[in-house]
Amino acid sequence: INAEYGKQWYQRRVRGGTPVDKVIEQAVTRVCEQVILTAAHPRTSFQVIVQIENDDGSILAVIMNALCLALMDAGVPMKGMFGAVSCVRNAEDQERRWDATAEEEQKGDCQFVFVYNSEKEMIYSDCLGEFDIDQYMLVLQKGRQVAVDLWAFFREAFEKLLVKDVKYQMLLKSKP
Repeated sequence: INAEYGKQWYQRRVRGGTPVDKVIEQAVTRVCEQVILTAAHPRTSFQVIVQIENDDGSILAVIMNALCLALMDAGVPMKGMFGAVSCVRNAEDQERRWDATAEEEQKGDCQFVFVYNSEKEMIYSDCLGEFDIDQYMLVLQKGRQVAVDLWAFFREAFEKLLVKDVKYQMLLKSKP
């Protein structure tokens, strides 16, 4: 599995990239290796290219969620769905913000990104900043609940897509 990441669609891929680029590429690769059923297709190569047009915060979670939907849409055999949630703790009031904007991330003193599989198991995490184990466990538990809502949204969006696809296929078959 090969993952590439670029901040804009027209940006040329520079060998090495920034440290953030490398973290994102490694995260995408690790998650893909855990969820894609590669044993079913041993001679198949997967290349994932992530292109970011605009970064308004929670970028790693956004990439992971888009990756799940793209793999589902492409019909890639997977162990199940997965979804990512992000959380930032505000330095001023110590409140947690889910799906934070870039501005909220700047004000935060620690950030968490968790990727859960459909069995509610964490398959990837990325944490930045100072926190204790109790804060980590609290965000981890709440993240599981947020992921359940996310999967419900994924299912609903994908069902709508499938209904449109089926209607289109029926329309094509009915034309002489």
